[in-house]
Amino acid sequence: MTPKMEAIARFARMQLKHPMSKVVLHALLESPDRVERLTFVDTRDFLADTLVIAERGSDGPGFELELGATQREEVTIVNGNLVRHVRRTSSVNIQDPVEALAALRDFKGRLYVMFCFAGPPPVWYEAVVEPNPAVVSQTLSKESITELFDDIVRHQVDLLVLAVTLRQDIDDALARRDRAAFEKLAPVYREVVNRCVLWDF
Repeated sequence: MTPKMEAIARFARMQLKHPMSKVVLHALLESPDRVERLTFVDTRDFLADTLVIAERGSDGPGFELELGATQREEVTIVNGNLVRHVRRTSSVNIQDPVEALAALRDFKGRLYVMFCFAGPPPVWYEAVVEPNPAVVSQTLSKESITELFDDIVRHQVDLLVLAVTLRQDIDDALARRDRAAFEKLAPVYREVVNRCVLWDF
């Protein structure tokens, strides 16, 4: 028995939050080629196809299969601080293990699996867990964050200068009573002002 299959078999013997999860675990054990396409991870962040099963008493969701998930991180500036927002959506999100079996029958890709434990993960589980490849690639160094922040500030300063210039051009058009120039410049000015998130107008 491979280490992955042994981890699945051991977890299947535990008390699970969603008892029917054992049906999925046993189906995996009966399909060694499918187990080969499993990767156990410590977090499912930024991964498209994931399966989460939790032991009774853990904080994780009892059972959740997500296929075609997308997750993006948005960075905004609030009161001068960078604030991260994470948005996750999926094309298939199943909490019922029996429904999940039907969805997994036709699934041929790599499935990332996470078992959630009531206490610290046991040694046999940690032996098969790999670092999440998507998180490793998403990690920003301190220098990268500084560069990103500098780029944002530079971009905002450029927008501010453009807004001031456009405002002057609009004032000149109003003074000349040039309706065509005003109608051309006003929408551009509004768009630039809307994009100036660091400055109040």
